[in-house]
Amino acid sequence: MEQMPYYLPPEEGWKKHFEGLIPILILVLIAIVLVGKTTSYFCAVPGLSDVFCAKGQVNIGLLGVFDSSANTEIKATIFKSVIDSEGGKFNIYSQPIVVRALEYPQQNLLAPYDVVVVAGEQNLSYAARDALGNYIAAGGKVILIGDAGTRDPRDPLIKGWSAAAFGDYSPVRLAVSGPIQGSNFPRVEITEPQLNYFIDTNPVLKDYADTYTIDFTEVSNQPSCQNINAIDVVPVGEMIAVLESADGSNFVPAIVEKKAGGFGGGNVIYFDYDPGCTRYAVITTIKYLAGKG
Repeated sequence: MEQMPYYLPPEEGWKKHFEGLIPILILVLIAIVLVGKTTSYFCAVPGLSDVFCAKGQVNIGLLGVFDSSANTEIKATIFKSVIDSEGGKFNIYSQPIVVRALEYPQQNLLAPYDVVVVAGEQNLSYAARDALGNYIAAGGKVILIGDAGTRDPRDPLIKGWSAAAFGDYSPVRLAVSGPIQGSNFPRVEITEPQLNYFIDTNPVLKDYADTYTIDFTEVSNQPSCQNINAIDVVPVGEMIAVLESADGSNFVPAIVEKKAGGFGGGNVIYFDYDPGCTRYAVITTIKYLAGKG
């Protein structure tokens, strides 16, 4: 007698539904890994922070001049002093970048740095600005201070950040309404400066908790922090804070962030003052950008 074929009874209950969820769960896990490896979203999540936000050494590259000989309106000397005095405590170390080495952007010489700081030098060649743009597009993180990188030594017509690939990621543009004479860009004098910010959850200012107005006279005794010749800029990224005179007469966007579009892109944070005036913002910004906060 012919044997009847045997059929397994259809799955019922939770087993049936679980099998249907397996592909979705795999996709969710892949998404978590990709997001965790390319952003700092999980740095504050217990358990996930140890996986995605290792507290290892942070290597920052210094592009420009970080002493009193700086060729910019805003000199990042206090920023450098904070790194020198406090960096070791947080496993943050800096190394100067030779600008001439960036004349060949395709070599990707900025890749070893977790963060690149651009300050103290207006003149930055097209090739160097292009290298910065390529670095950001590939996921690199940059801190831009004042009017650094706004000029090209070979092209006197370049006045601003718009030229070369770096211009695509600049969080600000110059507030220009006419010709600029020489190297003097439009400036705004901020007397007895106060930093007013609105996004208390942003990692850049997290150490200041809910103090939405920061008085520089209280957080810094440096003379250069008491009156600031800020660069007149217009934000094109997310404005984190505004720098304002104590009497309310003048103000400028103080801290602005812009993230590169597309998967795996980096981001740039712009400071319109020496970040060392709010010294712990130096450490938190670097750790945030490096994904090791």
